[in-house]
Amino acid sequence: MPYCTACGIEYKQAAKFCGECGTALNGGASPTAGRTLRDLTPAQEIKLWEGKPAGISDRLKGLVGLNTTTYTITSQRIIVKTGLIGKNVEEIELLRIRDLGVSQSILDRMLGIGTLTIFSDDASSPELWFRKIHGAHTVKDALRKAVRDEKTVNNISYREQI
Repeated sequence: MPYCTACGIEYKQAAKFCGECGTALNGGASPTAGRTLRDLTPAQEIKLWEGKPAGISDRLKGLVGLNTTTYTITSQRIIVKTGLIGKNVEEIELLRIRDLGVSQSILDRMLGIGTLTIFSDDASSPELWFRKIHGAHTVKDALRKAVRDEKTVNNISYREQI
């Protein structure tokens, strides 16, 4: 039997590509021909939203540079960074999110802010809060769409048994 010139693995006589490394055998085209590097690498993470707490006390902290909490939603995960001197970073993969909720007090509604609550299957942080953010309902809808898209891409669906 013949051997692949690229990796040295033995292959069958009728094979057009090496089963180990994908090299074209007998002058055939590579199985990756015509593909771009993006097609061959995992999907890149895209930042979808970033914000900070926007309550009255948070705005005052922001004036003196003490509002150090940052909320980030990407196409694959949620990141919450807190801390002035020491940093605490909490992350949840979008695939682990179970449910979302928004709460607003009367004052929050007047200021156009709210608290987004994220319920997840993550053992270290089953609940995560985006406290006092602008447009909480809009952020919730964007996050919901990102979660659904990520679960569709990874072929994840849930069934409930009654």
